Amino acid sequence: MELKCLLIARQGPADEAGTIRDHLLELEELARSCNMEPVGVRALKRTLVDPRTFYGSGQLRTVLEDAKSQGASYLICDDELSGGQVRNIEKITSLKAIDRTGLILAIFEQRAQTREARAQVELARCEYELPRLKGAWTHLERQVGGVNVRGGPGETQIEVDRRMTRVRIKQLKRELEHLERIHETQRSGRQPGLPRVSLVGYTNAGKTTLLRALTGDGEPKNMLFATLDTTTRKAWLGNDKDGGLPIHALISDTVGFIRKLPHQLVAAFRSTLGEVKSANALLVLTDAAHPELDEHLKVVRATLQEIGCKDHPRLLVLNQADRLTRPQRLDLKRRYPDAAIISALEKTGIDEVRSWLIDLIPGQPPPPKQEWWELK
Repeated sequence: MELKCLLIARQGPADEAGTIRDHLLELEELARSCNMEPVGVRALKRTLVDPRTFYGSGQLRTVLEDAKSQGASYLICDDELSGGQVRNIEKITSLKAIDRTGLILAIFEQRAQTREARAQVELARCEYELPRLKGAWTHLERQVGGVNVRGGPGETQIEVDRRMTRVRIKQLKRELEHLERIHETQRSGRQPGLPRVSLVGYTNAGKTTLLRALTGDGEPKNMLFATLDTTTRKAWLGNDKDGGLPIHALISDTVGFIRKLPHQLVAAFRSTLGEVKSANALLVLTDAAHPELDEHLKVVRATLQEIGCKDHPRLLVLNQADRLTRPQRLDLKRRYPDAAIISALEKTGIDEVRSWLIDLIPGQPPPPKQEWWELK
């Protein structure tokens, strides 16, 4: 049985209504990915952020009426909230409140299958929860009354929880460092001379579908964050023009990016994203038919810069061209003249991608000039 939830987002004076609407649509997708049923969305106009409740108690009481009428038991907020703000919202509304970061973490926890993915997500969860432990034990009154007496059972329990969390964070970091050394050994043992190419891009843009089109392997799924672990497969690109020998490359599918991707997850998944950093080239994939295409490219650019991949050779791949009309495809080609416009599902345009990859074989090409979508 799916849990019903109501989605809210703050709309400030500088925020356009259309932008907030698109953000709430993405939040709907995230909620469904977490097996929750959105029953409504609300954009709450507010000039200033309330330090106690973020949105304001009056607006939250109005939201509560909507939630009750729709049978919702969860309130999902598109904004990142502090632990105190979440608790105050729950007190006012009597609903379970989750912010965007908490929702993304919950999705990753559901999808994590391997030892490494589970460790990465647990590390992100611990680092997310650590600053939110304050106030979690307020039901235990602080007792003060004797000489040299400091605090009471509540304060003691908070400190115990913090210490245990910090210890667990250290354990997980050591485990991930060990797994990263194993990955480095595996990468160094791969067949020399094969270029390594990573598929990167916004989540649910079709990276796994492109991996399948290039290598014949992969399990595409129409959902956000379907891939958490890196998958590397050997791809045949064509035959050498001189001797007719086959040309191959290693293609890696990686975790997708998203707007406001929690920094805890970016830090925790550095070992997974290490495959991207060590690649010879990147295929930057995005959904060409998505109305937020430009915004998605900004998110991808910012994330690549954060993990140290700003200067990697890359090809922009605009996927899902089968959903576009001919005039739309021509407009995309005008706006992104160096991009490959493809449909990984129908395997159209794949030869253009293979041709670009073949150029890697003689040697790694120099970093290309920054394109306009990367300079904004």
